[in-house]
Amino acid sequence: MLSEQHKETLIKFGKHLQALRKKQNLSLRKLALNCNIDHADIKKYENGEYNLTLISLTELAKGLNVPLKELMDY
Repeated sequence: MLSEQHKETLIKFGKHLQALRKKQNLSLRKLALNCNIDHADIKKYENGEYNLTLISLTELAKGLNVPLKELMDY
């Protein structure tokens, strides 16, 4: 079970991920096509419902065409 601090971190990251996606006018499905992650999982990441793996992070950065550092700068 996640602590409140960990839940807050996931929510904060999710909002940042969503902002990056919307800044590029990408739908969830379009971002999913750009990386190897299902659009439903991306939505769960954005809502802070899932803890991401390193592989998922690198795929999202690739799909958004941003450096991993920018994705992690939330």
